[in-house]
Amino acid sequence: MTVKSLYVIESDPTLAELVVRTGAVRGIPTTVFASQAELHAVPNFPESSIILLDLGFGAGSGVDVLRTLAVRRCRAGIYLTSNLDSRLLKTVRNLGLSYGLAIRGTLPRPITLAQFDGVLASGIQREALVGAKRPSRAEELHRGIISGELRLHYQPKVCLRTGDIVGCEALVRWQQPNRPLTPPGDFLGLAEECGLMPLLTNWVLEDALRQAAAWQKQGIRSPISVNVPAPMMNGLLLPNVIEEILWRHDLHGSCLTLEVTESAATADLVTAVDVLVRLRLMGISLSIDDFGTGHSSITKLRQMPFSELKIDRSFVQDILDDPDARALVSVMVSMGETFGMTVIAEGVETPEVLQAVKTLSANIVVQGFHFSRPLPPDAFAAYVARGVENEAPV
Repeated sequence: MTVKSLYVIESDPTLAELVVRTGAVRGIPTTVFASQAELHAVPNFPESSIILLDLGFGAGSGVDVLRTLAVRRCRAGIYLTSNLDSRLLKTVRNLGLSYGLAIRGTLPRPITLAQFDGVLASGIQREALVGAKRPSRAEELHRGIISGELRLHYQPKVCLRTGDIVGCEALVRWQQPNRPLTPPGDFLGLAEECGLMPLLTNWVLEDALRQAAAWQKQGIRSPISVNVPAPMMNGLLLPNVIEEILWRHDLHGSCLTLEVTESAATADLVTAVDVLVRLRLMGISLSIDDFGTGHSSITKLRQMPFSELKIDRSFVQDILDDPDARALVSVMVSMGETFGMTVIAEGVETPEVLQAVKTLSANIVVQGFHFSRPLPPDAFAAYVARGVENEAPV
């Protein structure tokens, strides 16, 4: 795949003309934007294109443009240019990466003709090399995300008091051509190491909400839980991204629960509260995931607008044999219910563990292999239609 188009988001007309001439020499069609209104008129930016973004563009800022590109799930390679000092430029680059954008590099100003021609040449060479050599595992994963190789399976959540299925958790798998289905434990660590988690999470949100809309048309109203990684909690874009997806699928925020770990929620308290409050105002439920495994203080957690507390499976699975684990689970259940939160016990895999959890509270929601493994969408819909009582007695 070669670079097929070039987009210039630039406030300096002289530099914009220089880039146009450079693109013409390489035979690459070039479009220059003079305003954000013109930018919004472009339906999409293909993966085979390059964007040169001036961070001082327009009446707003290049950061606003980055947010817009992220919301639109732009896959083009992006180069940032600015008079900013190198440290600040690096910060904006990292911000773009956290949005799931393909930030290829930064170009301090002034930019010369030779310098930008080198950028185009390296971009063309990069694409040629990727096509010629065997891709690395990280490249395979990146391609898998953007080409639709990921799959979501859904694990039911069951209310002990009523026996009803009250929701499900979306869990990702990777289905490469001619290979067995890859479980998340075999590629999520790689996604974190290579900065692909925002891109992967955006895909999960999109596919989960698309599925929620499809299920609602079938009469299945099962809120879907999606895990959100720490990097996405450290930026302010997440509510905008989710709002756009909800609007596109004609959904209310109540169909979605976001699971956030303790450490992610409390790493940057001010930013986290900003993001979480905006999400709650949209009607989205918020769950403290893997509760009990982090190192945050109860004081910090009290400031967060969480609606759900999810007890980590490591405590639940030891509840029969470890008195300390049972005591901790009991305290967590009591604390969650005192704060008016829904309490979920994950990792319920045997009838004995289920009975032990039931003795702590009748209002707990449980999740685990005792009821069902994560299921493909059609199998989950069939599971809901049959009802829990026909699968595993509560």
